[in-house]
Amino acid sequence: MPQITLSCTQVASLVAFCDAANSATFYIAKDHGAYVGYSTGDTPDKRCVFYFKGCDPAKDADFSENADRIFGGDDVGEYLEVSDLRKALEEPVAAKVRITLTSRSIRMDFLA
Repeated sequence: MPQITLSCTQVASLVAFCDAANSATFYIAKDHGAYVGYSTGDTPDKRCVFYFKGCDPAKDADFSENADRIFGGDDVGEYLEVSDLRKALEEPVAAKVRITLTSRSIRMDFLA
């Protein structure tokens, strides 16, 4: 079951990036790696992405195999609401957000 945990600092930067791009959504994707984020172009200044463990093409030599092992061979793309991330920033006890994917759902948990 794929999951990624983001710190509130990471969540805040993703929310701010989406707000600056006037986007109400962000995405989970598996294509060239596997990540959570949003982009407005191909250069680093046009992206705010956080990679699943072992799935970062810039850091992990076997990122493609890891992403295929976690998500299967097909590319994946799902959009989620930025407002859900904003709720985590409003929770006084939330220090992290864990996003978990199952075959039927995507769940966000706020962690202390």
